[in-house]
Amino acid sequence: MPLSKEELRNKILICRRKLSQKEIKEKGEKIKNLFFSLPFINESENFFIYVSDNRGEVETRLIIDTLFDMEKKVWIPRVEDFNLVWHLINREKIKKLKVNSWGIEEPLASWEPFKERVAEKTVCVVPGIVFDQRGYRIGHGKGFFDRFLNKNQRCISVGLCYRFQIVLLCPRRSWDVPVDWIVTEENVFHPLNSLS
Repeated sequence: MPLSKEELRNKILICRRKLSQKEIKEKGEKIKNLFFSLPFINESENFFIYVSDNRGEVETRLIIDTLFDMEKKVWIPRVEDFNLVWHLINREKIKKLKVNSWGIEEPLASWEPFKERVAEKTVCVVPGIVFDQRGYRIGHGKGFFDRFLNKNQRCISVGLCYRFQIVLLCPRRSWDVPVDWIVTEENVFHPLNSLS
């Protein structure tokens, strides 16, 4: 009998929490290098990316620092009601992020939010606890990124995870949105769903 979303989530979180800081750093460096090998990165201008939670998630600050070096526009989300509000950040602002009730660093509410429609040449880096080979994912169950991607379908979405977080099939609902690309420490691939 297939595992439920909750069972899959718990199983993978246990594995993720067992990673040492050395493993997180080494795997994160490999993921960063593969992320920057994606064919659309150099031409993309805006990057919507979360700050990793320091509890075993793929380390995104490595990617954010490189995007700053490349003079890309980097947007970080803040949760407001049931949606993500994105804020443009720089090297100074990233030092001033505040920890929210879920323990995730986010921008200050007073910072200018992103108000436009997402244009082409925009990449959204999507977190997840479990990904499947079709690009569907299991997060923490709040649906923030699914809602954002549904409203902004011109975004190129990229999921970051460790190889052990990928399963054959995730249970999914009609509103779940698959990612366009998945990057692990071992490879980069187009999920099966994005090729159909």
